[in-house]
Amino acid sequence: MDRTEEQGEIRVTPVQGEEDLWNFQRLPWRIYQHDPYWVPPLLSQQRRFLDPGQGSFFAIGEAQYFLARRHGELAGRLSVHINKQYDRHNDQVTGFFGFFECLPDHRVAAALFKAGAEWLRQRGKKRLVGPMNFTIYDEMGLLVEGFDSLPAIFQTHNPPYYQDLLTSLGFSKAMDWYAMRITNRNVDTEAMERRLEGILKKQSVVLRSYTPNELSRRAEEAYELFNEAWASHWGHVPVPREQFESFLKEIQPLLRQELVYMALVDDRLVGFGICIPDLNPLVKKLKGRLSLWGKLRLFYAAKYGPLRKIRAMMIAVRPAYRSQQIHHAVFLRIYIYLVRHTPWEFADFSLIPEYLPHWRRTLEILGAQRYKTFRIFAKEI
Repeated sequence: MDRTEEQGEIRVTPVQGEEDLWNFQRLPWRIYQHDPYWVPPLLSQQRRFLDPGQGSFFAIGEAQYFLARRHGELAGRLSVHINKQYDRHNDQVTGFFGFFECLPDHRVAAALFKAGAEWLRQRGKKRLVGPMNFTIYDEMGLLVEGFDSLPAIFQTHNPPYYQDLLTSLGFSKAMDWYAMRITNRNVDTEAMERRLEGILKKQSVVLRSYTPNELSRRAEEAYELFNEAWASHWGHVPVPREQFESFLKEIQPLLRQELVYMALVDDRLVGFGICIPDLNPLVKKLKGRLSLWGKLRLFYAAKYGPLRKIRAMMIAVRPAYRSQQIHHAVFLRIYIYLVRHTPWEFADFSLIPEYLPHWRRTLEILGAQRYKTFRIFAKEI
């Protein structure tokens, strides 16, 4: 695509070549230079993620990146993309946007979305949904509440004015997702242990902690369970095996035995929960650069460093077992371990869709409070 959108001194061009892609990646440093809570992405990892020849998304989709310049200076960026899995399983008129960054200028945002919408309309799309970088199981959602703390690992962060930019362009709320946090160490772990044992005994469920061999042996079961567990949820499309394997490969260096549990009934996998150390405080210090020393620091922090912050990355329970409190049992097991054996201070449970109040109630029983809200927006194009 070689078309250029111009609006007075605002100029939007598609990303073409390495220099443009580098500018696309580096633009956030201008947007967030005074934001103490922004965590710079690791540029080498993000580069592979954005590359159609390497990124796992491109097995199921295509994307176009745009840069906006104001008076010749970089002022905004946007990706628009098509998810062919979504087309097959939902509708063929929805396109998506992500990687949105913009100076506080309505004209820049309008020019970016005008160019993106035209690219999607040329491919038959009539509705624009996002932000998603690239899918609902990647980093997604616009932060609309909770700007006063670091995002947890794999969460987004943005200035408060982004919501006003989107609504001024006709976007409206499609769905909210919540981040819950638990910080209370002053709990009765013996009572929690009794509650946990009662759930497991009543349901004849065995919780087995993570080992690399067990994960490898049950990878196919976990893949099928994940798609089955989330099939009826908003925005879900069946995750291709390659993408699921890519996700497991990405997080495997972050897995600890005491933070990953598989729920088994008669040796059949009926649920699993994955928590990981929240490395964002360290990632922030790396300033986007991943040297060999940086890799070693991250590896040590993930595998052996003191556990102070964690993020609950994923929980999946087969539909037939959802009423049996398996998700509650997984949370209890991890909570008990954290209080008894670590200097833990903060646990993030996210993202919880707004239409699952029973999940929120389960966490609230454990003392969780909502501290961030991420919103998906939509508009007709």
